[in-house]
Amino acid sequence: MIRKTMIRSLATLMLLTFLIIPVAGDTTVRPTVQVTCQSDPLSLFPEDNGTVTVSLKNMATGDVYVQEDSKTFDMNAYIVSASLIGTNEIEVTDKGYSNIGLIGPGDTLNLTFNIKAKKEASSGIHFLNFELIGGSDMYDLNYKIPIKIDDRNVQLVFSNLPSSMINEISTVTVDVINPRSSDINNVILSPSCEDVLIYPSNIFVGTVPAGNNSTVEFTVNTVKSSPGNKKIKCLTSYFNGDNHHTSETTSTNLDVISKPTLTLTNIEVDNLGSKYTVSGEINNIGLTDMKNVMVSLIDSKGINSTQPYPSYFIGSLEKDDFSSFELSAFVSPGTSEIPLLIEFRGTDNAYTSITKSVYLNSKESSVQTDKKASSPLLITIIIIMCIAVFGIIGYSWKKQKKMNKGEGES
Repeated sequence: MIRKTMIRSLATLMLLTFLIIPVAGDTTVRPTVQVTCQSDPLSLFPEDNGTVTVSLKNMATGDVYVQEDSKTFDMNAYIVSASLIGTNEIEVTDKGYSNIGLIGPGDTLNLTFNIKAKKEASSGIHFLNFELIGGSDMYDLNYKIPIKIDDRNVQLVFSNLPSSMINEISTVTVDVINPRSSDINNVILSPSCEDVLIYPSNIFVGTVPAGNNSTVEFTVNTVKSSPGNKKIKCLTSYFNGDNHHTSETTSTNLDVISKPTLTLTNIEVDNLGSKYTVSGEINNIGLTDMKNVMVSLIDSKGINSTQPYPSYFIGSLEKDDFSSFELSAFVSPGTSEIPLLIEFRGTDNAYTSITKSVYLNSKESSVQTDKKASSPLLITIIIIMCIAVFGIIGYSWKKQKKMNKGEGES
């Protein structure tokens, strides 16, 4: 990755007066030197370490000695020493350079100085004093180099985290914002939450450019979480140059409601003797799509799954959607419920399962019939209705007969 660097030109200093001084006989020193500098990183936190590189380039081209008319010009640049002076808030940890020597025509000399921002350094631009001493009677150079201190830290914004979730799997989007004036590198986001599964636990973000943001996602799984308020925490670590930093922990509240993301509705239980058929609909009321959804009977005491549907594979089930299913089992007398296993995978592809029971003697089973025996209450109702119907018919027949007899006598 190419790191963007801002080269601060401390001048394209044309040291034309660097100087024209006779050296020996008719030979005159006449170099032209360009001075530039750059700092790494471009801005420092208090207590950060960094470097300042000053580049000296001899802008002369061609031969070392140039003859003009009757004069000979020496195009070498003679440098005796160079140093960088710190301030009350920025310390220069190097002693500087001495006995540097010559910079030939077209050559460049890079001088690197180590610096450290002090703990009490305030945000803003501070100036370091660069001092260069020339040889062969050249003039000396003093120049101020700007260094920026920036104490702004990384910020996190949760873009789509709801305030409450049921027992479900959801994808959360986080914006990692760099408000600084320089890039930050090797950014890692580490989310966590007690009693909530979060995947992945560490997310590599990479480089976040200055004044920009990067968006990452992680999965929040509350399927097995107990109800109540949870606190999702995120810690960010990164490098500013070679300096490692961690941001303050960012946290947000999440209320978990005890309700499964996959629910059963319109359950019907039919039986012919000891063979039972359970049918109904499974609904996805969560925020994300589910994959590899399968509903199965759990074999247990008094319950043995059988063909044609010991298990029912549904596949993908989108949010706000439903699918029908049907299961078959032999059930022993006295069994009060049939346990079901619901298996699926969420957005993180992690396997998840929940259990649900269908009760044979409750309102949850909308239809319960026995082909070999009818309800005594139903038989009684039918008999009463039949007597009432025959009574009405008999009464009407007698009344009509009397009316006919009266008309005959008349």
